[in-house]
Amino acid sequence: MKSSLCLRKQADLENQIMNGHGIAVATEWELAATRRRLVAYPQALNAVLQTARALRRTPDTVSVRDVTDFGGSN
Repeated sequence: MKSSLCLRKQADLENQIMNGHGIAVATEWELAATRRRLVAYPQALNAVLQTARALRRTPDTVSVRDVTDFGGSN
């Protein structure tokens, strides 16, 4: 599922920016591209967010299996 991978990548990129790792401008461009990919899959993103809320976890820690077991979409 692209949404869960994109959410994980988004969290990693945000951490890189906040911790000063990597080239900030390139990381911000990659973060913006990742966010555009997330917007392209609203139903999948919603399924990940609902699963995360139900499991009381952050969205970037939710796996594809978690979403499918919870009954979300692919």
